[in-house]
Amino acid sequence: MTCKLVVFDLDGTLADSFDTFRICLDEAAAEHGFRSLAGEDTQRIRRMSSRQLMDHLGVPIWKVPTLAVDMRRRMFARIDAIRPFPGADATLRRLHDEGFALALLTSNTRDAASAVLGADTLALFQHLHCRTSLFGKRFKLRELLWTTRLAPEAVTCIGDEIRDADAARAVGMGFLGVAWGYTHPEALQAHCDAPLLKTLEALPERLSCSSTTAD
Repeated sequence: MTCKLVVFDLDGTLADSFDTFRICLDEAAAEHGFRSLAGEDTQRIRRMSSRQLMDHLGVPIWKVPTLAVDMRRRMFARIDAIRPFPGADATLRRLHDEGFALALLTSNTRDAASAVLGADTLALFQHLHCRTSLFGKRFKLRELLWTTRLAPEAVTCIGDEIRDADAARAVGMGFLGVAWGYTHPEALQAHCDAPLLKTLEALPERLSCSSTTAD
């Protein structure tokens, strides 16, 4: 089936925010009393899933929602340090011009997304889901399907984390992982059927090839 809607994650996919994330997480660790990442091997951390990272830090599951809200506040306070990855604006504009509908799913606020991508680029997205969810990304994706009335096979998600791949698979959507995000490429590839994207600029061709193959 031809891809009609492309769903993007923000942090680690469109926004180069990993270094800021580590700084904010260490600040939160000092305040909330869980383990800091200071001195930890970055590549080892990047091989962990989100749940594994929380376990590693000693964050109980009941405290994760509170931590997510706190991290969003801290990240926004450092938003000036976060920039889009190379090719983000040009790729989004090309997809928009080629007739793909675009969606952005992020736990960040709309103001944060606008500050990083720019208001003009953010306006390219027909669907914006900028909020945290107690029910996770699967719930957000199902909500998006209900809103758009699209078949899952007509939607492709672009993300950088294992939970992104798992959520897309759970609802029947396609998924393309990126090699430059929070998760180490080898760890993410193990959860993806298709090879990871090496650059954002390669995305339009990959979507076209996938649609042609499916048809």
